[in-house]
Amino acid sequence: MTLLERLYEAAAPRAAGKRVREVRVGRYLVGVLLDSGEFGAAYALPGERKEPEPVFPDPDRFAGTDALALLAGLKQADLVARSLGMAVCNAVAQPDPARSLEDPDALTTVPVRPDDTVGLIGFIRSIHRRTEGRVARILIFDRSLEGEPGISPEEQQPELLPLCDVVFVTGSAVTNGTLEKVLPWCRNARDIVVIGPSTPLYPEAFRGTGVTVIAGATWPPEHHQQALQEIGAGKAFHDMHALTHRWALRVR
Repeated sequence: MTLLERLYEAAAPRAAGKRVREVRVGRYLVGVLLDSGEFGAAYALPGERKEPEPVFPDPDRFAGTDALALLAGLKQADLVARSLGMAVCNAVAQPDPARSLEDPDALTTVPVRPDDTVGLIGFIRSIHRRTEGRVARILIFDRSLEGEPGISPEEQQPELLPLCDVVFVTGSAVTNGTLEKVLPWCRNARDIVVIGPSTPLYPEAFRGTGVTVIAGATWPPEHHQQALQEIGAGKAFHDMHALTHRWALRVR
């Protein structure tokens, strides 16, 4: 069973009997509000698609849709369907406060050392900014930025990722299905962290994968309408972090 299939199995009982109230699709994000009052968002994967402007279905068509039907997009090849499925998955996530690490800051939870080689799968700007100059080497892989200075070619991952002591992976790697491909190459890392507000907060789904920490976010009810508006206006996650509650959960 793939990770996306395990996420579907974990989220399905929580989505059962619920319907979609509203969907917003923006340049960077998709957001889904359920009739239960739960809200989730996911990265729209614009850098993964070949079209300059991805064509998304009319969000109004999803009003009243069975939440399980949208969640099932996790098991489809189409990236738009996967993004919408991940938004539903995130909407019904119920992270256990008892399992939450005291500090949701990933770099506090997983500290780096001066002699470390750190891998970034996806250019995670906040992690790069805070590790640059503090570690021996940073290796960055991001297919949407490939060819730019400082970005290592994706084909070098099998050679370079085994050199990493700590690896941070953007949560969008779960949605696009690349996480499971790279995990075997991260076998020498003492910590593998999946990070970002799009990260699905289901520790049970990540058991046995090698991932040690998942760091993501939920959206308090008082911010749901503002989040929908800002997603529709084309805002990205880094513009909306004040609307979220951050979590860091240890997998093992």
